[in-house]
Amino acid sequence: MAEPPADKPTATSSDLTDRVLGDFRLLRRLGIGGMAEVYLAEQISLSRSVAVKILLADAVSKKNSTLLQRFEREARAAGGLSHPNIVQVYMIGQADELHFIVQEYVQGQNLSQWFKKNGPPDFLTGLKWMKQVAAALKVASDAGIVHRDIKPENIMLTRSGDAKVTDFGLAQLIESNEKMNLTQAGTTMGTPWYMSPEQIQGEKLDHRSDQYSFGVTMYHTFAGQPPFPGKNSVSVAVLHLKENAKRLSEHRRDLPEKLCDVIHRMMEKKPEDRFATPDELLNAIQQLDHAALSPAIVDTSSVTGWLLGGLPSWRTALTALVLCLVAGFFAGRMLYEPSRLVASTELFPAEDTADRQYARAIVHAGNERAWKAVYENFPAAEEALWARLHLGIHYLTRPTPDLTSARREFDAILKQTSLNPVEHRELDFLTSLGLAYVAEQQPGQQAEREKIVFGKLGAQFADLLERDDLRAPELLIEFRNKIREELDV
Repeated sequence: MAEPPADKPTATSSDLTDRVLGDFRLLRRLGIGGMAEVYLAEQISLSRSVAVKILLADAVSKKNSTLLQRFEREARAAGGLSHPNIVQVYMIGQADELHFIVQEYVQGQNLSQWFKKNGPPDFLTGLKWMKQVAAALKVASDAGIVHRDIKPENIMLTRSGDAKVTDFGLAQLIESNEKMNLTQAGTTMGTPWYMSPEQIQGEKLDHRSDQYSFGVTMYHTFAGQPPFPGKNSVSVAVLHLKENAKRLSEHRRDLPEKLCDVIHRMMEKKPEDRFATPDELLNAIQQLDHAALSPAIVDTSSVTGWLLGGLPSWRTALTALVLCLVAGFFAGRMLYEPSRLVASTELFPAEDTADRQYARAIVHAGNERAWKAVYENFPAAEEALWARLHLGIHYLTRPTPDLTSARREFDAILKQTSLNPVEHRELDFLTSLGLAYVAEQQPGQQAEREKIVFGKLGAQFADLLERDDLRAPELLIEFRNKIREELDV
């Protein structure tokens, strides 16, 4: 599966750390994109941390005056917006030939980084972000602004788990007396994996174009993959114009059908078939608070059942959620910080059945003990194997990967699946991928890696290597794609 590429710089820039631009001391570079680089900085007069976005030096020239106008327009557009779910822009400035924007510093990660580490979020977490982003886009639309580049990378998640929309660099002022025609007719701007059909064709845009991109973003978030995962921007653009996305519920059978209906309506090809106003969209999302989870049980023997296997009915899930919330403040925090594993010797509460134990682990996805409780309390259940795989991936995606613990979980899975290799073939495949990844990260294990890749994956799982519809953790999908290139599958 091809993933949307990360933003790459179009111009080189030297590190400006320790430079002082007026009232701002640059502390360290946070990132660099196609148009600007971003620094963590200290505002000296107020002793506060801010983010300073500096236009790349190569972009500032007479030939690129349009780019400079867009950069300055971002500050004017976003600076007039005040909302808790919008990254606040403080000012625009220029010093020593450097053009910059000063904005709120958000401690956290963007949505893309979050689900690459943690996988698709549970319904309630994803719904919370949907409501917050929809509220932010309503404020922008009311101010006459179309964002034009809604995507996971432009949705920041704070440490408290709140979503904030950032980067109005492509924003278009709809009804401003100072409206500037900065693009020629037919020119498109944005990210192809999330662009609306009308944006791809260079047509006039309004809030419904942002709604489409927002729908694609949430589809990707919940499904774990974009609705149109093409190999390049051209093929993706064609799919956005002509094809309908696979039903979201086919990726996530635990999600309420009403949620899937809302997201698919946001992604309708014709703007008039989407929600007519930002208020209508926001109301539809807010009404999902009490939507019932699907009572269907996902087949955990298939890759489609990754993470969602054995999910109980909505009543059972709700009961488990209430129990987890009662467990205390720190347990509750894990819902918003699922990438952090809790190292504890304390036993996790036991449930009556394996599927309920697994459902509890999903709610507490960042708690190491929650996943261990599944295979400790129900060692013979199918859920135990998937819990080990989930835990192994978490060990690999920690800030400091724990390769030894990940290998231990993977080895335990293969020991059990060897008793019935046909029934657990896809799980065996994913686990072998995990072991090959671990071997690649460990010094002196190249021979072991080659043995797994060429002796097992290439020989026994060529059909699974070729499949682009496999549901699996992002880490394993990316590693699978790398192996495909090596084996020329």
